[in-house]
Amino acid sequence: MEARKVVLDTNVVITAAINPFGSSGKVMDLVVGKRVISYASEAILEELRFKLTSEKVLKYLESRVYALWIYRVFRASSIVMNPRVRFEVSPDPDDNKFFDVVYSAKADFLISLDKKHVLKLRDENGRFALKGHEFLILTPAEFLEVVERDKNVKV
Repeated sequence: MEARKVVLDTNVVITAAINPFGSSGKVMDLVVGKRVISYASEAILEELRFKLTSEKVLKYLESRVYALWIYRVFRASSIVMNPRVRFEVSPDPDDNKFFDVVYSAKADFLISLDKKHVLKLRDENGRFALKGHEFLILTPAEFLEVVERDKNVKV
């Protein structure tokens, strides 16, 4: 089976850093272990670095060094692209960079914990489409269910 292409919202990476044993941490394990192909952009990485090193997040992490290590591991585990097509689909303009990368990478999944904006955009089956490219917007837990279900399918 071909590796799944994913784009992780920064909230997933931050949650994985705070709790590596939760769903987000397990998704990060798949990224770092190259069992899924992660795509990002400089805009996503810039937001991630800013948020990981913010006082708001640092109070949950052991140190700034650990925060920067998480950033470097995620960057090294992802294909960094420069999307040429820009979208304005989210009520929060900061979320649009994730859709730009999903479309440019032709990713299969956008994994997010953003219930206020990103997760509200999907249909009842988790699907969303941009200019004919259809993909799933899932939470980390939902994505892990898909991975587990597909692993158990006998071909």
